[in-house]
Amino acid sequence: GSLSRADDTFSGGFGSASYGPAQEGRIKPDLTNCFDNIPATWGTSTNGTTTFSGTSGATPITAGCGGVLEQMWHSGVWIGFGGGSSVFADRPASTTAKALLINTAYRYPLSQGGLTRVKQGWGMPDLTNLYNRRAKTFIVNASTPLQQGQSAIYPLTVAAGEPSLSVSMCYIDPMGNTASTISRINDLSLKVTAPDGVTVFWGNNGLNADNLSTPGGAPNTIDTVENVFLQNPAAGIWTVEVQAAQVVADASPPTAPAGPTDAA
Repeated sequence: GSLSRADDTFSGGFGSASYGPAQEGRIKPDLTNCFDNIPATWGTSTNGTTTFSGTSGATPITAGCGGVLEQMWHSGVWIGFGGGSSVFADRPASTTAKALLINTAYRYPLSQGGLTRVKQGWGMPDLTNLYNRRAKTFIVNASTPLQQGQSAIYPLTVAAGEPSLSVSMCYIDPMGNTASTISRINDLSLKVTAPDGVTVFWGNNGLNADNLSTPGGAPNTIDTVENVFLQNPAAGIWTVEVQAAQVVADASPPTAPAGPTDAA
């Protein structure tokens, strides 16, 4: 009912919203959006109607943000990508689109209105932030397939005075066995090393309790989406590494026998 995010809360109304974690502890949902009291254009009132709600509200709003992202990609917002014959002809990999939305999302304080990590996921898509960070975004668009035991390493230079550093990794995984204790098939992990060569941040470490990553931890063996979110990062060369600890099945048929990884 308002443009402010400060009054947003988690509510179990309308038969309860969908939220995580998944059975094996995987962080879900990936993204969140408005569930009720959403003004719409239908009706005669200048305020619209508030019957646009539930997953019928949250899902299309998030999908619409994805559609705008596809248009941005096609128009060349990110240098070196897009510019093809149509939006569909040169669209990004689905995991790239997801990584971009997650990486630049607005994350609610975890203390606000019951909006824990598994209630809000990685936040609400924020297209303004996505656009404003375009010139500082490094993208791997499903171009580095990995086989078991391999790693992909990307040295990234962070300038002095940067307010934040956000790294996101997404990968497609084959359909899991619902009878299995762990649903994921392949296991890739995100590791980010500071310029001092000593301080390491593993994907999702500390992010269940805070919106900022905690140093240390261990490789994440559950999630297929992993993030490292830092505030006031040290200037210098940061090393982003994706490790393929377990590649059991190819999730992307057009590729070699390993699934691609995507990062923002």
